[in-house]
Amino acid sequence: MDSEFRTQLLGTVGRWSLVLALVLALLLLSAVPFSITGFGDVRPFFALMAVYYWSILASAPPVGVFAFGLVLDLLSGYPPGMNALVLVAAQAMTAHQRKFLLGQSFLVIWAGFAVVAFCAGSVQWVLFSLLNLTVMAVLPVLIAVALSALMFPLCVLPLAAVYRVVADRPETP
Repeated sequence: MDSEFRTQLLGTVGRWSLVLALVLALLLLSAVPFSITGFGDVRPFFALMAVYYWSILASAPPVGVFAFGLVLDLLSGYPPGMNALVLVAAQAMTAHQRKFLLGQSFLVIWAGFAVVAFCAGSVQWVLFSLLNLTVMAVLPVLIAVALSALMFPLCVLPLAAVYRVVADRPETP
């Protein structure tokens, strides 16, 4: 194996391993409930942040996003397929607006995430209500959406840093 090729291969594997590590960290954070007195457990949509951000910059296969959501379902104790469905729908919604979002300021991208988070929370609320055959409390969902929207800028910093590393790849001859 040529030394230059081996170096490029290791660099590529290393960069994508960094992406995977960050995405897995956000997935694990999504599975951890935040206990807020009076509202019960609230889970900000960290996994959704990763899917939204990467859907703007690069396309991931929906099967991969679905698998990512299934892992989140298993870790968080949600019914299998719930987060998977929500994440794939969010990816499709974001990918549909990708050309528009690429040229926008951070504030527009942030507002777009808030809309996607609200839609994701609404879908989860409806699905939980249907599964439980009762109208679930709306306030914990709204708090999760608000926390997610407020935390989005903090999560974008490492996502953007990793994207810069991945995007800074040497050109192949």
